[in-house]
Amino acid sequence: MKTFILKSSALVFVFLLLFVAFSTSSCKKDKTCHGTVKVIDSTGKVISNAAVKLAAPSVNGQVSYSGTTGGTGTATFEVKLPAIFDVTATQSLYPGKIATGLLRLDEPGKTNDLTVTLK
Repeated sequence: MKTFILKSSALVFVFLLLFVAFSTSSCKKDKTCHGTVKVIDSTGKVISNAAVKLAAPSVNGQVSYSGTTGGTGTATFEVKLPAIFDVTATQSLYPGKIATGLLRLDEPGKTNDLTVTLK
């Protein structure tokens, strides 16, 4: 009887250990894609207060995100689904000028940066 209890206890301990190992695994990784867009002018000066738009086609229609650059000329984005975005940036102090580029946000947990120039 003692061996049965000992074997049962060992089996329960092993299952408990496996449960703890799998429940605290790294499955809770950051699945959000992060991106930063920096807007500059033709002289390299950062442009604050620029409107930045990300757009990408999706099976459910067009997906878009909007942001505004701060004092450092950057706008940051957090995207739930990976995609490659068309980037456009404008600033009212530079009428008729637009900055464009492509931003790859296709690796969850990673941050990708893009610098675009108003032309």
